[in-house]
Amino acid sequence: MQHKNAALVFTGILTMLSGIVHAAARPLPDFFYGVTIDDGWEGKIKQIHITNALKAMPVKPVVRIVMSAEKPPAEYRKLFAAIHRTAYIMATPVDSSEMKRYPTVAAYLKRFESSYQALAEYVDVWEIGNEINGENWLGNNPQLIADKAAAAYRYIRRKNTATALTAYYFAPNMQKTTMQNWLARYIPADMKQHVDYVFVSYYEDDNNGFQPDWKKVFNELQTLFPRAKLGIGECGNTRKNATVESKTDMIRHYYSMPKYTPNYVGGYFWWYWVQDSVPHHGNKVWEEIGKHMKPHRKTVSDKISNQKPKDEHL
Repeated sequence: MQHKNAALVFTGILTMLSGIVHAAARPLPDFFYGVTIDDGWEGKIKQIHITNALKAMPVKPVVRIVMSAEKPPAEYRKLFAAIHRTAYIMATPVDSSEMKRYPTVAAYLKRFESSYQALAEYVDVWEIGNEINGENWLGNNPQLIADKAAAAYRYIRRKNTATALTAYYFAPNMQKTTMQNWLARYIPADMKQHVDYVFVSYYEDDNNGFQPDWKKVFNELQTLFPRAKLGIGECGNTRKNATVESKTDMIRHYYSMPKYTPNYVGGYFWWYWVQDSVPHHGNKVWEEIGKHMKPHRKTVSDKISNQKPKDEHL
């Protein structure tokens, strides 16, 4: 009986692990309509209102969940489980504003390890670096910052799960090093060849309304990251006097962007989506995002590590 029970327990463990693998490996859409959720809604909006707003969207969205350093990853399980049932999830264990709280590569990697262990069954994409080239607020050692992201990337890649890197774009002369030059210099070769998604965070309110030449930007990124899918990783109307009209105008601008390169997959990931869009009934911001969501043509598996040559860093 003991041996039989042990066998049953072992079989059960394998079954649970198999379930986790399948849950984490569901196919992703070929085009992303993303929104961002941080912790700013807690105590103000009910979780059920968030999931109802996601369910009501005309296309299954990709939800970028930004985790706070103060909260252990396990405390996010309820939220991740609820959203996983109605949306794809891109997890951000470390926001750019909290990069300094992980002073070493080991500390940064530990955050991703604990996040993966607690949440892997719900996550479709892991954002291994957020606004990675932002000057000063991430720290003053760009090589260390890149090394942190590389460690997280290699850890997640070994799990055969999709990875995303988000860069920070800015108006000319707002930083010492251009986004493209920073990425070319500090991102290691294996990431350039194999990271699954490269997104660009851009807030025009922080850049005096400057409008980038997006086709040029994404063509340059496609050269740097030839296998990656590209898109907008963050946007939003962040000025203090923003209105519903200014928000809907900005949503229209970003969510209707053309396909700049063959590998362009959208994204957008409107910041403050919960605060701006939930509850969703009669909400003009929520409605405007929905107007630009087109049915997915197909889904493709982005757990493509088996299709790629194994690189020496893994």
